[in-house]
Amino acid sequence: MGFRLAHRGRASKVRLIAILALGYAYMKGAESGRADSQEAALRAQIETLREDLRITMRAAEQAAAQQAAAKAREANLNERLKTYESALAQPPADSGFPADDVRGLREAHALSPRRSSPAASRSRPTWPR
Repeated sequence: MGFRLAHRGRASKVRLIAILALGYAYMKGAESGRADSQEAALRAQIETLREDLRITMRAAEQAAAQQAAAKAREANLNERLKTYESALAQPPADSGFPADDVRGLREAHALSPRRSSPAASRSRPTWPR
């Protein structure tokens, strides 16, 4: 009977060692699997961030192009405005009346009493005399 107990003790130790070895191998495999899945998740996250960066860079380029176009339009409109203002500052071209007649009409207009009609209340440009 002593042999059987000793044999059972030895078999139990072998089983215990085998179970521990299997458990260790399982844990290493699970740890390796977790590391692989974490690595895959991190690679996917990096790729997503790279794509976001590409999109952001394209948007910044488009915004810069639109800003440059807006500045060009503003410069064009300012130039046209200056041309228009300088044209308004000049007296009208020759109306076909002699200068004395025009001067006389202006003097007569300046001496005439102001009427309160809508036409009289409109502002008129004053040309240099």
